[in-house]
Amino acid sequence: MKYAFLKQLLLAIAIWVWAIILNTVLGTIYLVAIRFLDAASLLAFGSLYSAVFSFPVMIALFIIINRYAAGDKKGVSLFNAAFITSVVLTITVFLVFWHLMGLRGLIMGLVLQVIAIASGVISLMTFYTRLVKSGGDFKTALNV
Repeated sequence: MKYAFLKQLLLAIAIWVWAIILNTVLGTIYLVAIRFLDAASLLAFGSLYSAVFSFPVMIALFIIINRYAAGDKKGVSLFNAAFITSVVLTITVFLVFWHLMGLRGLIMGLVLQVIAIASGVISLMTFYTRLVKSGGDFKTALNV
């Protein structure tokens, strides 16, 4: 398939960007509601931190998409692998973020963790069809 690598990269980036947007918006709504900071600051910092800290998750997602497509593995298996990896890495990255930022507060941490996980899951679900089609077996599945 011509341009397959580029299409896989663009899919991973699209999932990543959508997750950043969701995480920033939902996180801002929550943090403004508890009067943590003003909305403008939260949108700016939220976007920056979300992009920086979730970049490794996007790279892992791209590698999974690329390897599953190259290995002619089922698209549903690709989605499952992306889903599980995304959740595990999101939890790990959030814990690193929380520690590096020196933040405190169990409730706030749990709510922001749920927001981060939900953002990743919603983003993956938004691109479910494109992910399944990225599986290497999609063309052969149509011919059967």
